[in-house]
Amino acid sequence: MHTIKLNIDDSIFDKFMGLLDILPKDKLEITDTKEYPSISFEEAKFKVDKAINNISSNNGVSLNKAIDKVLQS
Repeated sequence: MHTIKLNIDDSIFDKFMGLLDILPKDKLEITDTKEYPSISFEEAKFKVDKAINNISSNNGVSLNKAIDKVLQS
């Protein structure tokens, strides 16, 4: 058995998975894992420092907005 790792654009992902669905189930194993982009330690430290400094001045963003922004990166 061979392994292939593909990065597939969201716009065609469902079509690609449909194509795989027509292949024999006993000849194919599909593992779907979503990868999240990583950032450097320095960038993470900067973002955390900025967030902590903005807490007392009430300049932060809502938790939902922050999570959405992280997931879009």
